[in-house]
Amino acid sequence: MKPLDNLALTQIERRLKSIRVALKDAKVRPGWINYMRQALGMTLQKLAERAKVSKPTIAQAERGEAKGKITIETLKKLAEAMECEFVYAFVPKKTIKITLKERALEKAKRILLDADTHMTLEDQRVEQDIKARIGRLADTLIENGDVW
Repeated sequence: MKPLDNLALTQIERRLKSIRVALKDAKVRPGWINYMRQALGMTLQKLAERAKVSKPTIAQAERGEAKGKITIETLKKLAEAMECEFVYAFVPKKTIKITLKERALEKAKRILLDADTHMTLEDQRVEQDIKARIGRLADTLIENGDVW
């Protein structure tokens, strides 16, 4: 896959930065359905009516969300019934550049250590510094978009 250019990566990281700030306080114990329903002063029955489902379905959705077993479709439907936006995102644990560099270094190390093993067995050992070789190969892997 073709790697993104620096401008695209910078724009992605800018968007992710704001999400990371919000993510710090994003988890709520009872789950977002219950949390927002309570905040809005909405009963199970009223949410059920607005979502056009039964009261037990809402209770089941709240339990399912708390267990991590709820569909995106259900979350969207209940958010709409509460006049809320549904937000869904994948947020990398590190910056994309760091993640790509780490993956490239790991892959380069695997490739070169495997190659060095074969070269040594064939009495053709490479004398160059392994760290420098790993770094160069990692850079090439990043340029080619082949870090995974």
